[in-house]
Amino acid sequence: MGWGLRVVTVAVEIPVAVVELLMKIVSISRLLGGVAAGVFISFGIAALVVAKGVSDSGERARELAHTNETLSDIRVPDGIPALTQSSIKIALIAYDIKMPKNIKGPFLDTKIQDRGLTIRHGVGSDPLVFIGPEAFTSWGLLGSTLAHEIEVHCRQNFLAIHLQNISGFDGTGMAEREAYRYELANSTRFGLAQYDQDLIRSTMSYFYPVQENRLVEQFYPVRSWMGKLAANGFSARLF
Repeated sequence: MGWGLRVVTVAVEIPVAVVELLMKIVSISRLLGGVAAGVFISFGIAALVVAKGVSDSGERARELAHTNETLSDIRVPDGIPALTQSSIKIALIAYDIKMPKNIKGPFLDTKIQDRGLTIRHGVGSDPLVFIGPEAFTSWGLLGSTLAHEIEVHCRQNFLAIHLQNISGFDGTGMAEREAYRYELANSTRFGLAQYDQDLIRSTMSYFYPVQENRLVEQFYPVRSWMGKLAANGFSARLF
């Protein structure tokens, strides 16, 4: 894979509006009772998680947009970047990579096969960013990889991603697709060759295709049963 993301839980603030909506879900579920309550709560929480992730993604896109930056504004050495920590430092400055305050790294790691990797160890821990040799094929690709890991993954809500995963919403896949799309949207900024852009697209489509929600698939029989129940006014015998 070209880039990596390892997800563990982290602390997160929940907006008041989300808490209020969650309380409404619980109230309605009490009225439904039994299996219906469980199904309603499951889908309600899953919807909240997805909505929070979409909201975060849109906010980051607006915050990190480089609409006025062009390739002519970038100054990097000629040739291919050397496989050194110094090259990472040069790319960070040249491409004006936006560094969160709590980040550790980015560190060169010659042993990883991914172009980049972002991890967290435990709740509330700082993100660790590593850059691998595959990111050093050009200055543009090095800068793009740094943006992928730092400007996107380090700002993503890892707890929300984890909850999306266990809810069947492919949180890791959505997080990776967001980072890849961010790179493509900034291809002019990094001066990415067409080959590199095609590589990013093919990596995203091969390793992180859009998937059907696994939880929805599991609840197909329940949804069918609920449909029959609704058709009978929630009163007639179904069996």
